[in-house]
Amino acid sequence: MPSGRRTNESTLRTRPSARSKSRRGDHLLFAIATMVVGFLLVAAVRNAPQVLAVAGVGDRREDLIQVVHELEACRDELEMSLAVRRLEISALEAHHVTWREVVEEHSQQIRDLSMLTAMLAVHGPGLRITIADNPRPQGFPSDLEGALVHDYDLRALINALWSGGAEAIAVNDERLTQLSAVRCVGPTVLVNNTRLASPFRIEAVGHTTSLAQALQDDDDSRSLINEHVERFGLLLKMEEIQNLRLPGGAGSTAPSALRRDEAP
Repeated sequence: MPSGRRTNESTLRTRPSARSKSRRGDHLLFAIATMVVGFLLVAAVRNAPQVLAVAGVGDRREDLIQVVHELEACRDELEMSLAVRRLEISALEAHHVTWREVVEEHSQQIRDLSMLTAMLAVHGPGLRITIADNPRPQGFPSDLEGALVHDYDLRALINALWSGGAEAIAVNDERLTQLSAVRCVGPTVLVNNTRLASPFRIEAVGHTTSLAQALQDDDDSRSLINEHVERFGLLLKMEEIQNLRLPGGAGSTAPSALRRDEAP
């Protein structure tokens, strides 16, 4: 019995020693495994850039950076092109305004010249003066010439109307200019290149009050209206017309239009 107990006790004493060795072995293996894992992690971290480069991540980043730079350059180029186009548009607009002003100026000059040369038909308020020879000149035997309407009578009225601001004047629908010739040719009056006979219808477009006042302010026209007409029995009638229409187109605008064989 005693010997058997010793054997058991001996066995019991050896078992803890085996477990202790087993635990120490486990700790050693764990430490070695930890070291290996740590070494692998360090190696992985150190080699990460190379791995990323191998995987193409670095190349894609460089490509994206390059694309961004190209887009920025394209944007700058477009902004520059836009600025140039704006300058071109501004220049064209200024050029267009300049040409428009030139066209308007020339158009106004053409209208003014058309009025001066009596080529433009006009209408508006004005005066109509009808003057005619004495229908019974035998009652004035002392001065038969005074019973007729002469070129100087027409010129007196026409000049007064021009000075009163007439925009356009016509005699029997023959448009006048500042250079129109009004001269006697035998029993008729030559206006431009047209022979006219009594009665004479002088029409002037303009401010009616100013035109009527000008006829009284001018010595020759006033004398004709207030004295000569009554003295020699000439027929004279003045009318205010609200919408007087004068045709465009004068004959010759030069005083030399009177031909030599028609000179009085």
